[in-house]
Amino acid sequence: MKTFLVLLVSFFLSLNAYAAGSDADNTVVKPRAYKKAVKLIKKENYSEAVKLLEEILQKNKYQQDPDILNEYAFALRKSGDLSNAEINYNKALKIDPNHKGALEYLGELYVDTKRKDKANLILVKLENCKCEEYSELKSYIANN
Repeated sequence: MKTFLVLLVSFFLSLNAYAAGSDADNTVVKPRAYKKAVKLIKKENYSEAVKLLEEILQKNKYQQDPDILNEYAFALRKSGDLSNAEINYNKALKIDPNHKGALEYLGELYVDTKRKDKANLILVKLENCKCEEYSELKSYIANN
């Protein structure tokens, strides 16, 4: 019984290791500043989030974290820097080709830059995930 409880608690604690929008187990622990950057993004303070994420990305170990790259690209896109946003979404996807958040947001960027054909190709990649990223991108494509 004691072993079962230890396994159960370990399982639930391990769930926090997965970042939103990613299926990968990113073994690099994210810095505290990452959570602050995500909060800034939620408050739509994209320019401050960009600055903070750029500081984080100065460290080599974080340059291979698809979640950090995805949030950075999102903040860039929302700040109007579409070219650098696209570069960073693609960096995230090179590391984790199935990163649902990066796929969705890159699809939205393609819509915003009049490349719905590419957005639809991404939609096909997300089609079988049964995830909110699929339905959100599908709606974004339909409404823009």
